[in-house]
Amino acid sequence: MSQTQPNSEQLKIINHVNGALLILAPVGTGKTRVLSSRVVKAIKAGIPPKKILCLTFTNRAAKEMKERLAQMCPQQFRYITIKTFHSLCTYILRIEAKNIGLPADFVVYDDTDCLGLIKGIFQLSKDKDIQDKLSQISDCKTKATHLQLSPNYPLEQLFLPLGMRDARLASKYQTVLQERHGLDFSDLIFYVRSLFSYYPEIKKRWEERFDFIQVDEVQDTHLSEYEIVRCLAARTGNIAIIGDLDQTIYKWRGSEPEQVVNQFKQEFQPQEYSLTWNYRATKTLLNTASGFADSFETRHTKITPAPICENGELIPVYPAKNEDDEGKWIAQQIQDLANNNPEFPYNRVAVLTRTHKRIDIISKSLEKSQIPCITVEQHQFFMRQEIKDALAYLRLIINPFDTGSMLRMLQRPSRGIGDATINHIIKEGENCGFKLTDMASTQTFIDGDPFSNLITTYDSGTIVVFDVETTGFLAGKDEVIEIAGIKLINGEIESEFHAHIKNTVPVGDSAQIHGYSDEFLAANGKNAIDVFTEFLEFIQNAFLVGHNLGFDIKMVIADAQKLGLSTPQFQWGDTWDLAKRFIQADSYSLENLATKLKLNQFPNHSAINDTRATVELLAILIPLVKVRADYRQALVYRYGEGFENLADDMQSWKNTSQKLRPADLLGNILIDSGLYDYYEYHEPHRLENLKRLVKIFKEQDNLELHPDTALRNIIEYTALAKNLDQISQENNQVLIITIHQSKGLEFDTVFIAGMCEEEFPTYFSLRDNKIEEEKRLFYVALTRAKKQLFISWFLKDNKNFAKIESQFLDLLPPEYLIETTFSSS
Repeated sequence: MSQTQPNSEQLKIINHVNGALLILAPVGTGKTRVLSSRVVKAIKAGIPPKKILCLTFTNRAAKEMKERLAQMCPQQFRYITIKTFHSLCTYILRIEAKNIGLPADFVVYDDTDCLGLIKGIFQLSKDKDIQDKLSQISDCKTKATHLQLSPNYPLEQLFLPLGMRDARLASKYQTVLQERHGLDFSDLIFYVRSLFSYYPEIKKRWEERFDFIQVDEVQDTHLSEYEIVRCLAARTGNIAIIGDLDQTIYKWRGSEPEQVVNQFKQEFQPQEYSLTWNYRATKTLLNTASGFADSFETRHTKITPAPICENGELIPVYPAKNEDDEGKWIAQQIQDLANNNPEFPYNRVAVLTRTHKRIDIISKSLEKSQIPCITVEQHQFFMRQEIKDALAYLRLIINPFDTGSMLRMLQRPSRGIGDATINHIIKEGENCGFKLTDMASTQTFIDGDPFSNLITTYDSGTIVVFDVETTGFLAGKDEVIEIAGIKLINGEIESEFHAHIKNTVPVGDSAQIHGYSDEFLAANGKNAIDVFTEFLEFIQNAFLVGHNLGFDIKMVIADAQKLGLSTPQFQWGDTWDLAKRFIQADSYSLENLATKLKLNQFPNHSAINDTRATVELLAILIPLVKVRADYRQALVYRYGEGFENLADDMQSWKNTSQKLRPADLLGNILIDSGLYDYYEYHEPHRLENLKRLVKIFKEQDNLELHPDTALRNIIEYTALAKNLDQISQENNQVLIITIHQSKGLEFDTVFIAGMCEEEFPTYFSLRDNKIEEEKRLFYVALTRAKKQLFISWFLKDNKNFAKIESQFLDLLPPEYLIETTFSSS
């Protein structure tokens, strides 16, 4: 069943390029095709591809959209922005990080990382309590009011709804994240909202960025996410929002589709469209789902089987004797479908459940029957111990402040450093500005203090404070367009360097930050090779300092490499990091610190002015750094010996990361670190996953990017990817998942198991009279199947209590159902 030409409903939407649109579309109505065709139409109508934004809510949907557009408009495709909500926010924050005092090289912490932090800070042991606490903290950030989005709003006030004690601990959680240069998922939304609320010039900049916006899956949208989209679309009003409100199943997680749609209608007055012709499934399945949806209190969409749809088979409903019998029946049906065919596509079969307990029982039945199967919980690829272990090394390379990754590296393989030593370093370090991650730096072991080189050189040597402006944030792809440096000898200003550079990469959005146009740079810029040669001569072997300098260093190294120039092994210090350790402030942006410390030079995104401000900041910081130097040296003397080899390895891997592609770097680290040998000896079954991780790194590597930038992108991908994105189709296994996990997926054959009252609908939904969302969840389950659907329930549970069939089965049109029997003997 496939559609060759757009139908009349689809054509109206494809041809409506300008203005606001609200499109209600149930599954199988060709919405991805419509949205893709509408993008092509917009390009033909004169909208530049770089001004087009397509937002989805899953990596899978983004990938599908990219593949389709790559076929439909291969020349323009690469300029279109296609992202998930979280990846869009990450993109915006990468560009704006310096403006709001975030580290430019921040990393995204996935839920597992965050839960580990919560567990330690709140001293919790039960998984549910830890998960609940993270949800409560995220909730405070997600529901933050305009006032609370202020960059200077106290953290303890933000978290006050949690109670005084928990507000203090939640503030500590945020502070630890910041110290590690980390952001969690809720931070991504929170900080972008802050940008748009409190920085009018930044808000205006992003309002200018896109002329054409499409947002898919509106039913999964939170009001805080809609706020961001509203800002992006405010100037043009050219925005299409599409979704299926009958599939609203995430209210418990904060999605508010009715409010979002109502606000959208009030603010944009959209033209409303519906898609009804369904091409995905058989008439039997579509009519069954539609018949069930008629029982909703409010139904938003309509399903009409397209004429080309086959009639399809009736839906067997099996009342099992007990839970185990249900599992055996499902196994038997799958065996019958496979019919001893070695090529049978098991990965086109799914078993959907309401609860995780049902997954466990059914997966055991399928395994007993030797049916290849996988659950998300068994899979959890990026959360597996061995995968987190391997990624920890790479995360510390790209983010030398990531204490969590370092703690993990010290666990496996053992380096003979005990918990007591680690805890002493962390606790004693708090009083003198020393971090555990300093033990992974070779600089620490030169004079026993991570800042000894900085202090000595400031007093009696050469320091160059510098800053750059660039066309973007991708090292190796974007370019440096301005460099400024100030040379200090014995702490006194000796000379200045300043140059603009002719660019070959358009300045694009970055012009709104630094103010330099392509025309200005063409007229006033020098050739890159000349500027970089002069600049490298200017700095020679000086100690480098800057604010948020990690980003600038990477851009300089990447551009120099492209020009065929060799760069020395830079020694450098970061005033952002120093200020974080030695000054109390609400924000560590250069602007905020300049205001707080009453600096004479105010930074303004001119590289030379920002450099002058940084020179003043450094003069204030140096005495603060000196004060506790002896404490830091004593700490290194006492505990440092066990860390020296690790520091040497880290330095070697950092150097290599600038040259080797990410997959090769990972392969080297697995061997050099001893991690591969450790698992080969202790848990050899984990080695296949490590090999698979190397393969994923190869697949995700963007060869157009500098190796370091490509590595950062892959690490970000591992944090933002859902585990379902990683379940391999190559393994050809039946997928056993909850209905929530199945959202957005489709299968040839689907089994819905455990259709008993108090399981589906759940006991709590019955108790609290919240049946409507349960109904929508069952509707989602019904609409996952393309060819065949099987439904089962059981008369007695494993404790021998009697069960009755779900009330939802009575709401299905009986003409499409057939009750079936089974002998498990």
